[in-house]
Amino acid sequence: AIVIITRRRASEESSSEEFGRRVRFWRSLPSESCRRSGQVRSGPVLPSSESSARSSRAGSEEQSRVAVALSRAAMGSTAVVDEMGATFAADLAKDLAMVEEEELIREALGARSSLREVSKQVERELRAVETSSVRDYVRQSSQVADLHNEMTRCDAILGKMEEMLVGFETALGSASQEIRELQRESRRMSAKLRNRRAAEAGLSSFLESLALAPSTPGVICEGEVDDEFLERVKELDSRLSFAANGQRAKGGSRRAVAELWPALDRLKLKACGRARDYLVERVGELRKLQTNVEMLQRTQLLRFAALYAFLERHAPEAATEVRDFYLESMAKALQSLFKAYNAALLKFDLEVANKFDLVAVDESAVRSAFTSRVNLSKRGDGFSLGDRIEVLSRLDAPPILSHVAMAEDKRYPFEELFRSAVRHLLDAVASETRFVTEFFFPTTHDASTLAAWKRVDALVSKIFGKAASAALEALENKLFQCHDAVGLLLVARLVDAARAQATKRAPHHLPTLLAHFFDHCDALVAPRLAAILRANVDSAKRADPARLGVSSVMPHYAARRYAELAAAVLALFPDDDRRHAPLVRRHLADLRAELVDLLRRIANSFRHDKDKLTFLINNYDHVLTIFRERRVDAPRDLDHFEAKLRKDREDFVELELRQPFHKLIDFVNHTEKLYPADLPHHAPDAANSPSLKLDAALVQTLVRDFAATWKTAIDKIHRDILASFANFLNGMEVLKQVLTQLLLYYTRFQKIVQRAWRRPPAFANDLVPTAVIFEEIRKYSHSF
Repeated sequence: AIVIITRRRASEESSSEEFGRRVRFWRSLPSESCRRSGQVRSGPVLPSSESSARSSRAGSEEQSRVAVALSRAAMGSTAVVDEMGATFAADLAKDLAMVEEEELIREALGARSSLREVSKQVERELRAVETSSVRDYVRQSSQVADLHNEMTRCDAILGKMEEMLVGFETALGSASQEIRELQRESRRMSAKLRNRRAAEAGLSSFLESLALAPSTPGVICEGEVDDEFLERVKELDSRLSFAANGQRAKGGSRRAVAELWPALDRLKLKACGRARDYLVERVGELRKLQTNVEMLQRTQLLRFAALYAFLERHAPEAATEVRDFYLESMAKALQSLFKAYNAALLKFDLEVANKFDLVAVDESAVRSAFTSRVNLSKRGDGFSLGDRIEVLSRLDAPPILSHVAMAEDKRYPFEELFRSAVRHLLDAVASETRFVTEFFFPTTHDASTLAAWKRVDALVSKIFGKAASAALEALENKLFQCHDAVGLLLVARLVDAARAQATKRAPHHLPTLLAHFFDHCDALVAPRLAAILRANVDSAKRADPARLGVSSVMPHYAARRYAELAAAVLALFPDDDRRHAPLVRRHLADLRAELVDLLRRIANSFRHDKDKLTFLINNYDHVLTIFRERRVDAPRDLDHFEAKLRKDREDFVELELRQPFHKLIDFVNHTEKLYPADLPHHAPDAANSPSLKLDAALVQTLVRDFAATWKTAIDKIHRDILASFANFLNGMEVLKQVLTQLLLYYTRFQKIVQRAWRRPPAFANDLVPTAVIFEEIRKYSHSF
């Protein structure tokens, strides 16, 4: 174990001196110290022969000497453990802990042999390893001799190669002088070449920047205006720019430019004239009918945008003339185009509502000339939002193509036509903005600066001024004949959506033209929308119930129209943050108040109170049902109608129960008023008590009448309610409340009987148990 620990310690030490110090310490350590430390355990250590064979001879001898020395020191020393012995014991314990997991160490520590025997065994194994190594060397001696002979032959060959290399070195020494002479000559020739090339480059650059190609004058003066003409003009433009800078220079370049300048100036005038004529001719084609403006801009004008830039630099007056002519021609072309498009859209207008589509309308106004029958219950398209709200999500959809719509014979509501017109305008403005930027302001292609954007915006406003006026005129003419409240609500939302989209796409701010256009649209739509809503409010306010053409307790068409219109308003304007929202919500509140008053007036036209309440319940429930189906999020409106529905249901329940059970109900209410339930019972017969005087005959009659008729009465109530209420769920809710109230009344009646008679009276057997009544009610509760 000590040998193995020594070997591991030697590998871990950073220097051989530290390792030697530890070995010298172990050699000088007395054996008594080892015994008293308690860290060395006797037993043989048997390292494997294979591991020892791989070790070097020097290491094996050193390990053997260390082991023998330690064994002798342990056997011969009897001194007392001093401070250094204690240190060794601690180090040895630490080393043993490090190698405790080694199988060989565990065997050595577990054996009972003495340290001397272990040392002898180690020496014997080391001698065996040494003898084996010598034998291996003797067996390989022939191969070692062959290796020596081979090395001798290689040495002779290398000597010959050395003589050859010395000869080469002598030859190269004479050639190096010649090479140095050639290098000096090469440097002189390279300097001359660089100077001549620099002179050639300067002269060539000057000539290329000033001289024109031989064919350039002919192409500019007589050639067709095509791509080659454009390239020659660009070439001339660069020569003119260089010549202008050369005139301000000094020396020979200035004299050369002065000689060539007259020819360049004459060629410039010719190029400006031809460029101006060509652009004016192309712009004039915009005024022709059936001209594809976008195609002409892309293939003719933008293709030769460099000609306008040439005019702007060398003939500003001609450039201004071309620009003004373009603005005038494009404005007229777009005005005609938008007029024709808006007129074509009106041919596909689907009339959703007319002037009689109001919340309340006189029957005579809509009676057919061929029949006296009028059915207003199915007229609701002008008030229902339905799928029409999807137009808000289709703002980016392509505009309507008039020839396609005509071929397919399609019709569209007002908001779809307006969306198409706005989409057409936005696309045209975006396309024209790109063209103006690329054609008139190519140096600020992306209109990145605010100043450049303002110049582009000013030109676009001039171009689209008449076209926008034509679109607004078409909108105004349509609004004069529009009675579609839902359509106008959608148009108002479309204006806001289009404004937001155009603002997002603009590089700096909303184009001035579109800002004015949207403001005018709001100014036109708001008064007409207010007028239509006001007309609906007035129709409900001035309506005569006798002339509305409906005399049933079923939901009235006025309630359905109001509910559909209110649901549309609340869906499109859920809060007051949107434009027009305060105006619309104010009229809606007035319409709600007038509708409630109209329903009351219609209800009062019925003779029986039950019919009045049935009519009101049906209509209030119908309004709430439509609100829930449309998922209206308006707590104020919902609470208003729910409160009215709840109150009328309570009144209907009382009225429905009074017809078959009015005596019982009157008796219970009267008795409870005279004898409150919180008074204590008297000890003697409560019937004879002065505080609870009841007519026994009357109570007996009430008990027996109820027992004989309650089932028939409940069945009749069930049938009447199902026949009176249009909404099955509403009818079931009313029936549930009626039967629940009946059970409460009879329970209160039984409590009064119990208070009046301490002992069960003779007619007590005729009392119907509440459990029986509840079980009968459960038969109808399956439909709840």
